Amino acid sequence: MMYREVLDVQGKADSVTDVTKHVNEVIARSTIKEGLCHIFLKGTTAGLMVNENDRMLFADFQHLMEKAAPKEKIYQHPSNGHAHLRASMLHQHVSIPVSNQTMFLGKGQSVLFFEFDTERSREIVVTVLGE
Repeated sequence: MMYREVLDVQGKADSVTDVTKHVNEVIARSTIKEGLCHIFLKGTTAGLMVNENDRMLFADFQHLMEKAAPKEKIYQHPSNGHAHLRASMLHQHVSIPVSNQTMFLGKGQSVLFFEFDTERSREIVVTVLGE
């Protein structure tokens, strides 16, 4: 069986949003108990990561991204080259096992959505496969 739903996530400029709860709600609506959840972000200036939901860790990520792709640097791509480069360091999709109708994440793991550009609405496609 397959179930798909599109989440609309409002990302603030240079922000991190924990979408774990929203993805688990989609899995619950799917009625699939065991299988695989594929999470796909439609966009090229944002990214997904599975990591700990920790404010201090987010500050460390922001520092790392600013060093790797400074916002004020001049890029060949106009206006938001830094956002594209930062997004390329993360993922546009992640797959996570589903067990007992929820994501089978480790202790402290969350599905995190990073917005590297301006505030905007993003679509995250959640596809659940299984039985």
